[in-house]
Amino acid sequence: MSDREQERAAIGQLVDSVMESWNCHRMADHNAAFAADADFINVVGMHWRGREEIAARHVELHATIFRDSHMRLLELSQRFLAPVVALAHIHWAMTGAQGVPGWDVTTERRGRLTWVLVKQQDGWRIAAAHNTDILPVAMPRPADAARAA
Repeated sequence: MSDREQERAAIGQLVDSVMESWNCHRMADHNAAFAADADFINVVGMHWRGREEIAARHVELHATIFRDSHMRLLELSQRFLAPVVALAHIHWAMTGAQGVPGWDVTTERRGRLTWVLVKQQDGWRIAAAHNTDILPVAMPRPADAARAA
């Protein structure tokens, strides 16, 4: 296996580890994947700074709306921006999340995480994460599309 293939495999293992720790609600393991100075923007636009804040918010969420959630990986794409910097796009699906006022969670949510990863002495860590729900959008009717042309 080439060095690049080994690095891709290590990032894939990190993704698997984050998914497994989410599903087992082991937030200490989940949050260990983040660099100490990481940034995280969640699906509703909150910006959390640093591993400690990211950890605290995830602990709160897993005690409440995500306590019964299960996330699964649908697709992973990754590319290297530099030898020690990678970009990963993680397409995920989630069941078991609870809705809150103003946020009606469907039976199965789908979304995408964008991670910027940095290779540190102890392995790959998430330096920045942006999570986005995939929402159904209105499709233009054929008559509307013809008028727009």
